[in-house]
Amino acid sequence: MSEKEKVLKKADGLYSEAVHETPPNRTKLDHLVDLLCDHPQLLYEKFFDKGHEAASIVVDVWHGTGDMNADDNLSILTPPAAWGWTVMEETVCHAPPRELMETKYPELAQKFLKLAEHTLEHVESTPGLIVRRSVQALTRFWPEIINACISLKTTNPVWKQLYEKMLELAQVLMQMSERSDDPALQMHLVKFLETEATVFTPVPELGASPRSTLNLDMLPTAHPYIDKNALAKRGERARQQLVRLLPSSDHMRLCNTSFITAIINSIVYLMNLRPQFCQDLLERLTNWYAVINSSEQTMTHLQLVIISKALRIALLHLYTRRYMGAYSEVLESTLDTLGGPEWIRWQEQQARERERRQRQRAREREQAPRLPEAEGAHHSARWVPAPEDGQEDLAYQPAPGADTDVGMQSSDSTGAKRAAGTIDVDDDDEEKQMRLLEESAKRVKLEEDKEKEASMQPLEEEKRLQRHQRAQAVDREMEDEMQKALLSEKQFDLPIMDSMPLETRQEHVIEAIRRVAAGSEQLRKFIEHKRILHDVPSSLNLIQHQKVLANGLSTNSKVLEDSMVMLVRLVSNCYIVFYEAKSADEADPDMGPSTQWGELHACIDQILQSIIDSPRTHYELAMILLYELWMSVVITDPELKRAPDKPENKYTVLALYLQWCESIFDAIVKSSMELAAASESVPTSTQTTGADSANGAAVVPQQQQQQQQPDELILNFIKDAPYLLPAHLLKIEECLKSPKTALLGFTTLERAIELRPSIFNAGLDILLTYSAHPERATRVGCIRAVKKHYPNSLSAQRIVTVANTSFDIGMKGASTRATELEKKVKDIFERVDEPAPENEEKSAEAIEKKKAEALTLRKQEEQSIESGLVIHMELLLALSTKNVELLSTVFEAYKKAMPTVQIAVRRIITPLIKSMVNTPTKIIPVLTNFPTGSETLALRIIYLLCVDGARVPAKELVQAVLSMCDKRKLDGNFIVFIFGGMDREEALRRLPIVVSLLNNSEGSRVMLRESFARLTTSYLNRPSVLSPTQLLMGLHDPSVAALGNKAMEAISVYESMTKPDGTHMFSTAVFDTALKLLSEQEHMTSLMLHTADVYYRQRNGPVGTVIKLLQKLIERKVWHQDESLMKAFVHSFRVMQPGTLALVKSIPQDVLKRMVEMDKDLAVSIREYVGKMDEQARKPYKWLFK
Repeated sequence: MSEKEKVLKKADGLYSEAVHETPPNRTKLDHLVDLLCDHPQLLYEKFFDKGHEAASIVVDVWHGTGDMNADDNLSILTPPAAWGWTVMEETVCHAPPRELMETKYPELAQKFLKLAEHTLEHVESTPGLIVRRSVQALTRFWPEIINACISLKTTNPVWKQLYEKMLELAQVLMQMSERSDDPALQMHLVKFLETEATVFTPVPELGASPRSTLNLDMLPTAHPYIDKNALAKRGERARQQLVRLLPSSDHMRLCNTSFITAIINSIVYLMNLRPQFCQDLLERLTNWYAVINSSEQTMTHLQLVIISKALRIALLHLYTRRYMGAYSEVLESTLDTLGGPEWIRWQEQQARERERRQRQRAREREQAPRLPEAEGAHHSARWVPAPEDGQEDLAYQPAPGADTDVGMQSSDSTGAKRAAGTIDVDDDDEEKQMRLLEESAKRVKLEEDKEKEASMQPLEEEKRLQRHQRAQAVDREMEDEMQKALLSEKQFDLPIMDSMPLETRQEHVIEAIRRVAAGSEQLRKFIEHKRILHDVPSSLNLIQHQKVLANGLSTNSKVLEDSMVMLVRLVSNCYIVFYEAKSADEADPDMGPSTQWGELHACIDQILQSIIDSPRTHYELAMILLYELWMSVVITDPELKRAPDKPENKYTVLALYLQWCESIFDAIVKSSMELAAASESVPTSTQTTGADSANGAAVVPQQQQQQQQPDELILNFIKDAPYLLPAHLLKIEECLKSPKTALLGFTTLERAIELRPSIFNAGLDILLTYSAHPERATRVGCIRAVKKHYPNSLSAQRIVTVANTSFDIGMKGASTRATELEKKVKDIFERVDEPAPENEEKSAEAIEKKKAEALTLRKQEEQSIESGLVIHMELLLALSTKNVELLSTVFEAYKKAMPTVQIAVRRIITPLIKSMVNTPTKIIPVLTNFPTGSETLALRIIYLLCVDGARVPAKELVQAVLSMCDKRKLDGNFIVFIFGGMDREEALRRLPIVVSLLNNSEGSRVMLRESFARLTTSYLNRPSVLSPTQLLMGLHDPSVAALGNKAMEAISVYESMTKPDGTHMFSTAVFDTALKLLSEQEHMTSLMLHTADVYYRQRNGPVGTVIKLLQKLIERKVWHQDESLMKAFVHSFRVMQPGTLALVKSIPQDVLKRMVEMDKDLAVSIREYVGKMDEQARKPYKWLFK
């Protein structure tokens, strides 16, 4: 036995073992593919036909053109079919020997393309695995057939036919990529688009040639049938389609992480092979990422994390390619925007590598002998490379996880440079030149400043000198006064009050207040002095004019802040002394406005005003002063017996602290609002620098980073303040009132109520109030903050109460507006036209105008009702994601609402229900117990849970809906959308219920079409519930046929269903197969003949099939069966003539007489037919001529 025979025997054995196991052994089939790839001669001799046969069987069975006995074994036939596609792919995608290339290969390629065309025509009714394998095979075959047509130089028309057929299929694949919602299929279509975008574009002129075997430059300009310009347009369209496939809020069905990662990898791979598109594709990719990263409803946080990491790694690998140096700035800008640990580690690695090189070169210079002066001079004048030459260093360092051949490529490139005689430059020379450039830039800037200063106007110079002289005068005055104060005032010590007489204690209190007044006057002058200094231009260096005071401190240090602290501390001491004196006297001295306490408060108002003027700059000082005052509060009232929110009068230390706290907090809120409004007012869509525009850098991500990190000054004050009244939080309401500062408001409140429990209730009340704000951004932010505290919070019931109250208000308002709308519409039609229409034509025209006016008004008002209702309903719906039982409130209100309001509720609830598609069990208890009157809302929820055509309805949902329908006697509308999740027997049992929905209206026909589509749609890893043939057979079941006219209408609906491209959804072969099977059934109905009539009239089916059916009815003596069947038989006999007249001889005379009596027109046709017979044959039919 030869080696070839041994391999063939082994291959036959593997195939036989694999397909005879149940289910088929996929591992053995994979081993068989490996064996055939090692011995490709077997592919062309035998196994291509085996693979084609295995793939054809499944396609024929699924489309209704094969043996129906195999329909139950599709799960067994699918693995061999997938293997068959792999074998055909390996056969046509590898060039055979020359003698086979021109003889047998075109025949195999034609069979392959024909089967692929048949598969793509019935994508909806073909198992997903088979469709994906066919797309994969066509993707690989596309460049192969082009390459063959270019290289063979033959005039054989077969190759032209192959190219044109593949071009048609490529157009079909492009259309599928535009409308398919199946992520698994789209991943294969993305590879197809990537292939077209790469092959049908030219290769750029770069130092390193990208890896590509076929490109647009290789195509001849004047080819007999290959249009180079048309293929170039296909490449452009494929590149644009790749970017359009990235999901957004407009088409969220493709928000699949694997699918999005595949698109990103394809786009980056395209930039790798075709760098000329790098800038355009990179800008569009980063803009898309910025949009989906800012949207809250497009993707989950986990999806964004995965996609962000995939994008960063892909771009980093692209950045390390040696031939991407020209686009390195674009990539660097994008990577800086995206950030991430990968890019940071890469930069750190580069820095360490540069340091290592510098140390190595330094050691080499130390060990090398010194050169003569002439030689050294020669080296100092070495050539300096152009900026673009230095960019090649980007390729010398591999990225984390990148291919290791990059370093080898860089070393080869370096060797090529040395061989060409190019002199390289070390890092020392580059650093020296950079230092020279920096010094030159500084020198130029200094000269420009001098010229600018010299060009100042004399008047401005004079004003500047006057301000400087005034500052010097105030400085001298301050120095003198501070020196006098330090020398004249003796040390002030707090005495022990218990050992003093009453008069002495009062004198100490008065002395303490006097010291505060004196210190405040000095401090006022000091503050004015500092303000004057701040007005002095920076060109006069203040460091040269600083003065040393008597206490050793200078005017440019923190003397002002220290003085403020000391003055406030003196005030605190006054209150402490007063408290001790009060305790010793056991009396309650007067603290009214007539005393010196008012003067004491006025003494430190200047400090408060200074802090309020710039709260951000003096934040730390404000905190120190507040703590000083709060310590006085605690010391004078250790147990805080006095109500903190109600001071005894406005001159107590508690009142002073609350006044300061409120004023500083108010200033901080205003400062943060101004900052937020200023940053919000900068337009981000158009403000890009020239560098950003050139590099394709997106500004949107930077703006989003600012929005995601609002100013924390307010939050810091809430956290740091020693005591804060809950009423102070009302000042944050000002932030929530403006859209520009709303983000600052609700993010601050969201974190503040978590960090400071004492203000939780007050903050929560504000958030609940603004959860029904008309501005959506404010409303959503507050709702998100409230949702964090539900249901695991003591305030959960209060949150629910507010949500229900808001919902009730919204429903009442919507009902009121709906009533007003109906009244307005009624008034339009009751309005008397002046002058009255002259004739009927004018009258009809006036009515049409009224209808158009009413329609416009209704659309406007319905939109207004919906927008008003969503404001009051969003909080309840958000809470429902954590407690679905809250939707019972919606159901109860829905059943009492007007139709216009009900429509609005169904629209508003859509996003919430779509978010539960993956977890429908949460809503099942509420859904199955919906109150009577809210059936349309329940039906809407079922539809939304099953709207994704690529997903099988959840088993729990299907069982719950079926049980609900049986228990509550609901109609077939409720089971239309769950057909895809039933098994075959259950679907056939429920089919009559859905057919009974038909009532000669378009709405009922739409529901029936939806049922048929879901029954015959295949899903990922699961075939459809019924094949098209099985569905047609099921429509002829006696339980359906008993519905009479509705059953006939169902057959007509089945026949008229079309695909998006306008072709029939169910092929003519399905009718042919079904009629053959129906004619073999024991029980036959009149519906079968109606189907035959539809088949003959609408599909132009061969009359022979119908005649055979009538012949079988004659053999079964149809005249002895049901009367309705006999009438249908007579009708079909007349309609199908003259072909049916040949059956006259096989019909008994009495039956023929009965048929003529039933249809008089039939007698004429039969008489003419019998008249053409010979005399002997006409004898039995003499009664026809009487």
